[in-house]
Amino acid sequence: MKDDAIPTSGRDQTKLSEQAYQYLRSLILARELGPGDVFTERKLAEQINVSRTPLRAAINRLVGEGLVSRLSSGSIVIRQVAVEELMEILVIRRLLEGEAAAQAAHRSTPGSVDVMLEKSRAVAADPGLDFDPFWEYDDEFHLFVADASGKPMLAQYIRNLRDKARMAHVVRMEKNFEQQALEHIAVLQAIADKKPDEAREAMSGHIDRVRERFMRWLFAD
Repeated sequence: MKDDAIPTSGRDQTKLSEQAYQYLRSLILARELGPGDVFTERKLAEQINVSRTPLRAAINRLVGEGLVSRLSSGSIVIRQVAVEELMEILVIRRLLEGEAAAQAAHRSTPGSVDVMLEKSRAVAADPGLDFDPFWEYDDEFHLFVADASGKPMLAQYIRNLRDKARMAHVVRMEKNFEQQALEHIAVLQAIADKKPDEAREAMSGHIDRVRERFMRWLFAD
């Protein structure tokens, strides 16, 4: 690629594969490689300046995560997540993130959610907040709860699902950031109060509301 291309000298195959994976993944999630784009391994190898062997291992990981697919020709296509798949992702997220919230409540210590609570209250109090900063905050909230669960595999599954959902071709929807932040606050408060059942219910209810908002957008005139 350019000056930030992945160097090959002095790196073992495993490290090169990890670098290629992280780099490609970042391009996909930033939509620099967009849904439907088709590439050959050779073209990608030239683009990021890495040999085919570690690149192939990186691509196989992305295939496993559902971010790319291999065509019968051997080329790689950046996946387009369909609406039906996005709805299924929300069903799975409801289960996993509800459990993450409950586990976080079990492990909660005094003050452990204070910073995230303050950020959520600031968002709820800012009706003029734009989409991009809200989405950054929304990611931070959900990944905070996932990590607070103390279950690394659970947190990674949640991360992967959120990343995959970004591949859906969904334009910006209704602006209801205050309500979403209030839903987040309910989750965080239950975690702070060490009430696992309430935390699970609050997170599951939040995901339900996310689904309802998406459906309103999808079927709007």
